[in-house]
Amino acid sequence: MIPLRKNNNVSSDDIKNLVKTHYATLMQAFYESQSAFLCGIYKKYKSVETASIVLCFFRNVHLEIIRQREKDLNFNVSLENFNKNLNKINLRPEKITAIVKTTSIPKETARRKIKNLTNKGYLVKDKKNKGYCWGLPEKDKESFFEVINDETKNLSLFISKIVNDLNINLNTKIIEEEIRSQFSFYWYHYLSCQLDWLKWWQAKLKDNDLLLIALQAVIPTLNYIDKNSDGVNLNNLFKNIGQINKNASRCSINPSSVSDITGIPRATCIRKLEKLVNLGFLSREEKTKRYSVNQSIDARTKNILSKENVDFTLDTFGEYITIILNSLIHNKL
Repeated sequence: MIPLRKNNNVSSDDIKNLVKTHYATLMQAFYESQSAFLCGIYKKYKSVETASIVLCFFRNVHLEIIRQREKDLNFNVSLENFNKNLNKINLRPEKITAIVKTTSIPKETARRKIKNLTNKGYLVKDKKNKGYCWGLPEKDKESFFEVINDETKNLSLFISKIVNDLNINLNTKIIEEEIRSQFSFYWYHYLSCQLDWLKWWQAKLKDNDLLLIALQAVIPTLNYIDKNSDGVNLNNLFKNIGQINKNASRCSINPSSVSDITGIPRATCIRKLEKLVNLGFLSREEKTKRYSVNQSIDARTKNILSKENVDFTLDTFGEYITIILNSLIHNKL
């Protein structure tokens, strides 16, 4: 538990130190939250890359809504008012080059995906400015708000776990109500954080569907470590993973289970699981054809669980969680 300062503010260092100290517990919760987020956008757009492009445009929607407060400090940015706000803003078209810069997706791939998204109505082409804006087809409005509601609950649950360890008197319901009431503010920062994280992994893996599959192996591994080891933190995490050995089967995954959770076709899961084996992150048990996190530290940390990658994740989401918590503290305490 980390005590709050006299002014009740939380710093990003507080968050990072908290996660480092309770890594197996909090990072398991974080990865579960990320898995739910990525599964949701994959099932909607059939590709994490494609979803990343949509997120760029959706973030711009929230930015334009937030900017209305420059004219009116009491401007309602809630989820309840979101449809009305869409009619009040003028979206600034984004060009393909800007999307490439934000996502690290190759230009020709981005161009092809943007064309497909435009054909489906998820993006609207601005011929005058030679750019694109976010679109919400009428037929997709119900499913869109279902996803937003699910993700808001998912995010609130994760934040509540951080809040509990910081000894802040805020429950999950209060957190969820606050995120809904200041929807565009929180989601602008949330999507900015997600895009930074996805861009990082896109540059590393060249295929963020691999990231979604990798999470399915990390989550049960951290869960096993949390239940069977004492005092797991970031410093001794790699040692604890290496001690799973014969118990690795308890943390293993198979293509069918990964496909069921993520929505990725089973044949694609097999191919991408093998790619993660080639990258050194996973190992495959020949008899059962199941996959688990590689017990070799050198192989495991080469491309996925490297210190650089873990530090970047902590820095990126530490900043975002700090913004959320300090806003919650200011508005609710």
